[in-house]
Amino acid sequence: MDQPQASVENTLISSSLLAPLFSQITDDKRLKILDLGMATPDTVSFFGQTKSRLQFCGLIDSQLDQYNDPEYSQAERVALFKSSLNIQADVQFDVILFWDIFCYLSAPAMVALLEVLAPHFHNRTRAHSIGQLNTRQKMVFSEYGINKIDALYHQPNDSQQPKLYAHTRHDFAKLLGYLRVDRSCLLSGNRVENLLLLNQEL
Repeated sequence: MDQPQASVENTLISSSLLAPLFSQITDDKRLKILDLGMATPDTVSFFGQTKSRLQFCGLIDSQLDQYNDPEYSQAERVALFKSSLNIQADVQFDVILFWDIFCYLSAPAMVALLEVLAPHFHNRTRAHSIGQLNTRQKMVFSEYGINKIDALYHQPNDSQQPKLYAHTRHDFAKLLGYLRVDRSCLLSGNRVENLLLLNQEL
């Protein structure tokens, strides 16, 4: 007997923070977007309706643990991220999609990633991240994308899940350094989404 196909609705998560994340989008502005995940058809289609320029990094995979290796010095960890991201020196991003990468990075690795990205921020840079709501509960390793302005696409990632790092809300705010949490909203599946803005106090 044929198995029923999963409905489109089962792959979508309602989002309240995409609209403020992309409130800068206008018909005549070409946004620069950095997506730290994989290039999903939903995300490509969503931004295909705008004049945005996308860069996908594909960092969020089963090899993510390499950045947490305690044998690395912080300088070596920064160099590794810089090599993996391969961002042109003069590029500054309007929007950065971190997805759930911070859940899989140790505190030193998170600091190193943001150190590499900091030169590519400008005063109006905005970012989006997904965190673990309850660190005692399971969080499914997933691929994410944008389906529409109020819906995230997600599907389970078939590769081995990297180790989860539990950052409390307090610790997360401190580790962000160059960024700050402007607001957060609950998502299904033991997740929370965050709208991140530049930390003007630095």
